[in-house]
Amino acid sequence: MKTTVLFLALGFAAAAAQAKTPQQIVQESYPKYSQKYQCYRVNIKDSGEYCVRQIKSETRQTAQGRLMYLLFAGNVFDFKNGNESGAHVQNGMAGIFVLKEADGGWKLLASQPHSWAGSFGIAPEAKDWSFHKFGKDRWGFMTKYSDVHHGYSGAAYRLFVHNGAGKITDSALFAEADNEGALGDCSENRYEDRENTAEERRECQKARYSLSSTIKVLESGKSNAGFYPIRLTVSGFDGFKTYNGDAFVSSYNAASGRYSMPKGYPLKDKEF
Repeated sequence: MKTTVLFLALGFAAAAAQAKTPQQIVQESYPKYSQKYQCYRVNIKDSGEYCVRQIKSETRQTAQGRLMYLLFAGNVFDFKNGNESGAHVQNGMAGIFVLKEADGGWKLLASQPHSWAGSFGIAPEAKDWSFHKFGKDRWGFMTKYSDVHHGYSGAAYRLFVHNGAGKITDSALFAEADNEGALGDCSENRYEDRENTAEERRECQKARYSLSSTIKVLESGKSNAGFYPIRLTVSGFDGFKTYNGDAFVSSYNAASGRYSMPKGYPLKDKEF
């Protein structure tokens, strides 16, 4: 009888030791915390040090049980001087954790603690993130960020989706593109102090584009590897071709582990 009680006690102790609070789990990836600035200090090689905070939390009941989805975001930060110090070449930081309720606490199911979203060293704010169902028991966060280089501006969707098991998929789909800041109205020559000729003006207009899109997860669409398709609806122009709510469908690519740019998608080659 004493042996049975001892085994039971050891079993309960082991279960209690394995179960943790969400904060304990997150601290395994972000061990340094600044009490002064109320954020985790996360150093990423070749990117700098970030001030990282939790900005979203969602829970869902799934086939695996109750899961918690945590989203962290951070900006490049100078902890010595107490100010944000991001440069154009730096991204903002994003971190995603999926926890499973177990043994009176939580266990880590999947994580991607050191990913990116944003530009100029700044991550999108909480209001710019949304939470979606991307398939049966596949939930994740989505945002959009923008950037500009030498008059070429653009935006991209960033998707971080739990695959229902032990992985976070990470996808980027171009959302907007515009080069009118670089090309202007094509009346002036970019390289010489004169007006464009008619032929030069036509070639310039052929190269101009201004495109935008909206995004929607198609829960009623045909799944691929358990992930719903995504519809991208495009408006604007690319040279002499116009788009007025034209729809393109992105499917999940199981081989690459992310959503692919749709075939014929006009924003596909519009890097910024």
